[in-house]
Amino acid sequence: MTQRFAVKVVCFSEIQWKYTRTRKQQILSRLPHDWEVLFLSSVVKGKPNNFLPQREGRIIHVCVPVFKNFPQKTVRALFSFPPMRFIWNIILYVWLHVIFLLTGFLGRDRICYVSNIYYAHILRFLPRTLMFYDCNDDHLAFPNTPTWAEGYYRRLALSADFAIAVSPGLVDKLRALGVPEVHLVGNGVDYELFNRIAGSGIPDEMERLKRPIIGYSGVVAPWFDFDVFDHVAESFPDASIVLLGPVYDIRREELQRVMEARGNIYHLGTKPYEELARYIAAMDVCIVPLQMNELMRLADPNKLYEHAATGRPIVTLKHSEGLESLRDIIYLAETKEEFVEQIRYALNAGVDEVKLKEFARRSSWPARVREVTRLILEDLRKKGYHFS
Repeated sequence: MTQRFAVKVVCFSEIQWKYTRTRKQQILSRLPHDWEVLFLSSVVKGKPNNFLPQREGRIIHVCVPVFKNFPQKTVRALFSFPPMRFIWNIILYVWLHVIFLLTGFLGRDRICYVSNIYYAHILRFLPRTLMFYDCNDDHLAFPNTPTWAEGYYRRLALSADFAIAVSPGLVDKLRALGVPEVHLVGNGVDYELFNRIAGSGIPDEMERLKRPIIGYSGVVAPWFDFDVFDHVAESFPDASIVLLGPVYDIRREELQRVMEARGNIYHLGTKPYEELARYIAAMDVCIVPLQMNELMRLADPNKLYEHAATGRPIVTLKHSEGLESLRDIIYLAETKEEFVEQIRYALNAGVDEVKLKEFARRSSWPARVREVTRLILEDLRKKGYHFS
């Protein structure tokens, strides 16, 4: 006998809902229109944190003090003691139940969509119909990740009904851990939006810049390679080197130093997602100077798809082996010297815009969401549910 099931999704996230538009926002906002969503944002020091639920359409978001990692030494030291983590998990358990009660997400009839590994020990006490793990990064490779986080990662991955991962390397890692059902679901782009907006005119602040414009659109995070970026600015003194996007507090001083040293670097800040394609399309070459380390080796950056959707040439460090398959549509480099050489080549040779846009179209967010939705519905049907 089948059971009726109105779909409610609780997303246990490591980023905030109002942060830059990431994978989770893209997926959740495109789930079937009658699915309700509760998004549990992380608390971020120095950022607006809404501890009371806020609604945006069918999505409710609220901040919960669960951490992605622990940059403060005192906090790392405190949470290195198991009794402290035990006490904090009890507090979080009560905190979550208050949120569930306030928002109508209390009870077993809910789907847990988890990307924050630090919820792992609480999740085993939360009834649900289904739980899946979205492995959107190598969550143990981030800077300042505590050694005890590995236990949380293992518990979450092995207790999920299924896992999705953004790269073949992460799929292999989860399977080696013993996760029985893992699916490759890469990142993507809102192709229709980007393709349309890219042709709507050059923003005034880009129009005023000297050509050529060599630009990066994305977060200036700990894995941003300032050594390569500085070498680009030094090698192209007559070009405008543009940065679009937020800057981590720990990288602000370094960015300021490089900007003062070179004089041709322009940080234009964070732009509305709906306008971003206009800025990217105004670049002569898009660059992805991300460090070649263990974290990036298994990553699948959104910015690659966003740049591709505008049809602009892309030069990236070969931080992942998976990029090799894209060599016919993007420019790859393994050293800062090669990076500069590839930019010169891209400025002269351009790119096959048709192939680049076709790659982006195949990687659209609607296509990714159809796959995630299919996996959820298949699992629910196996459990004997049908939907109102």
